Amino acid sequence: MTSISNRPVSPALPRTPVAPVERQGPAAESQAPAEQQVDTAQLAAAARADRERSSFTPAAALRPSGRASVRTEGDNFVMEAQGQVGNRGSTPRGGRLSASGSFSANGSVRVEVPRQAATDAMRAGQLPNPAAPETWPVGTRARAEVSGQAGFNASVPAGPGRAGRELGLGASYDRSQTQRYELERTSPDTLRATVTSQGRQQDAANARGLEGRQDQRLERTQTADFNITQPEGRAAYQDFLRTGQLPSANGPGVSNVRTTDGLDQNRSGRVMGREVATSARQTNLTGDGDGNQTVRQTDRNVAGSTQSTDLRVNPDGTGQGDTRINDSVRATTTTRPGQPAETNYDLTFTDPNAARIARGAFSGDDAAMNDGSPYSVRLNESQARELLGRTLGPDMAGGQRPMDQAFRSLSQRGQEVFATTLFNATQNPDGSRRPLASTPAPTPTPAATQPQFEPAPSIS
Repeated sequence: MTSISNRPVSPALPRTPVAPVERQGPAAESQAPAEQQVDTAQLAAAARADRERSSFTPAAALRPSGRASVRTEGDNFVMEAQGQVGNRGSTPRGGRLSASGSFSANGSVRVEVPRQAATDAMRAGQLPNPAAPETWPVGTRARAEVSGQAGFNASVPAGPGRAGRELGLGASYDRSQTQRYELERTSPDTLRATVTSQGRQQDAANARGLEGRQDQRLERTQTADFNITQPEGRAAYQDFLRTGQLPSANGPGVSNVRTTDGLDQNRSGRVMGREVATSARQTNLTGDGDGNQTVRQTDRNVAGSTQSTDLRVNPDGTGQGDTRINDSVRATTTTRPGQPAETNYDLTFTDPNAARIARGAFSGDDAAMNDGSPYSVRLNESQARELLGRTLGPDMAGGQRPMDQAFRSLSQRGQEVFATTLFNATQNPDGSRRPLASTPAPTPTPAATQPQFEPAPSIS
């Protein structure tokens, strides 16, 4: 199976100007006296710059095949134009090999303008010029989107009927990609730009009754606010119109820069059409223009084990990580510049039987096993490594990731099995017990009391 990539839609798609821009230069030159010489290179450069300014972004939308529609939605005038192309084909019927393929591409432009602020030209369907955002009424929103899809399906059955199809050979692939650009004038000073890339890939392969399926979704969203009353903001915005790329950091005339990446992966295995194993992973990465970054990931494997991670990194190099493994383990990691990361593991047992057994694993007092109330224990990194060495063997690799995977393996079958494994690791050959080491957990800070207020009088 292949992995999805975040490539933009093919640049071979035609570009669509969001708004017509009057081209007065060549017309004026055609009426000039013959003795005036025209610098063709200068005219070509000016025309190229004009085209770039009048385009929402490179390859932002397909050229609409028909006229733009104009209608009223609530308090807005809405202008829309769409276009599409596509084709499909398949093998002739009657043969053992069955194969088909298709592709399509769609483009659209949509502009919403507050009805009270719309000009006569806008009411007639003329789209606002993106190169002159200062002429846009506050509240105007423009969106250009282009999407493409391609796929194929091929199979060779082993015999007739459903069983023949499931015992045969087959493969399928489907990929779609969407690129979206949005502009909104949020205030007299500010124009907000958003760029969204979305991709989805689905593929499957089966052979002799065994089948694997994969579904991946990838999305990236970038936003930035341009101050169109400042020269730096206008220059940055014009650069965005030419390249389609938003600034990666805040700066003069640019603020609220933010980037979010998301990846969802789902995999499944089937035997004779019956699902026997599944796994899923969701990952989100967020960064802002000041250098702050956040990573969130949730993973569920084929055995049903789950792990979620929340990591925050600050511009000064400090950071905090929080990893939760199944329903029993929590790893907290603190990073500081120039120092090794510090990780603590908290083990929690809420099941009464598991709590009793876990108390015995960390205590030499057998009487402690009479207590079935919820039990928590904290381990520093060396204590956690010792625990894993005594339960899984001494050949543990270094680093937090192998330790997280080891705790995930130990705890994936439930709290009672996890606690029993820990307790068994304390048994010596002579029948005595050597409890596992732990660190006293810090006393939790009591929550601040909320002020009490008299209920507000009724005004009914």
